[in-house]
Amino acid sequence: MKLLICALLLTTAGAFGQTAPPRSTVQATGTASVSVTPDQAQINVSAVTSAATAQEAANQNATLATTVQQAIAQALGTSGSVKTIGYSVTPNYNFPRDGSPAVLIGYTVTNSIQVTLNDLTIAGKVIDSATQAGASRIDSLQFTLKDDTEARSQALKAAVLKAKAKADAMAASLGLKTTSVLVIQESGAVVTPLTGVAGTAASTPITPGQLTVTGNVTISVEMTQ
Repeated sequence: MKLLICALLLTTAGAFGQTAPPRSTVQATGTASVSVTPDQAQINVSAVTSAATAQEAANQNATLATTVQQAIAQALGTSGSVKTIGYSVTPNYNFPRDGSPAVLIGYTVTNSIQVTLNDLTIAGKVIDSATQAGASRIDSLQFTLKDDTEARSQALKAAVLKAKAKADAMAASLGLKTTSVLVIQESGAVVTPLTGVAGTAASTPITPGQLTVTGNVTISVEMTQ
């Protein structure tokens, strides 16, 4: 009986000691892009005032920013929202040419306002309303998507197909073929927004165009004879 038990233990130990042969794999990356129509826009507007004192500049800015925001809200109606995204008070200095110490000459206050539009057809109207109300700058205009989930999924699916085609081609060049996909990793799906700086014409024309959504993946595929 003792001899039988020892034989079983040796057999079991030998079985567990065996290692599977390494798999032959190939790694490939895939990148694909899809074009989609934007359904949202963001406009960044600034109200900027300067005065001899910080308090005076702030008071003037409060009046200007309120006027600009009210004009934007009226143009928007129920088609978007307005919010403040930045506020700063900056001292202004005069630097004499003779190298003497700088002299404080006043302050500049900047109120940065972001407008989110759900109706792209009124983008020009909103810009015109802001500038006519005294906005100091139209800093940027950006077109995006309210929900980019579906577009990202489409881009990633296309990227996977491209990566698999690359893996197949590399395996075939070695006289092999691909079988199971062992690992698939998303390297990122990026929405590239359309950007621009709007003008201040009497009637500002706005044409959104198409957004580009790009998917990137890396896969590892098993190869066999």
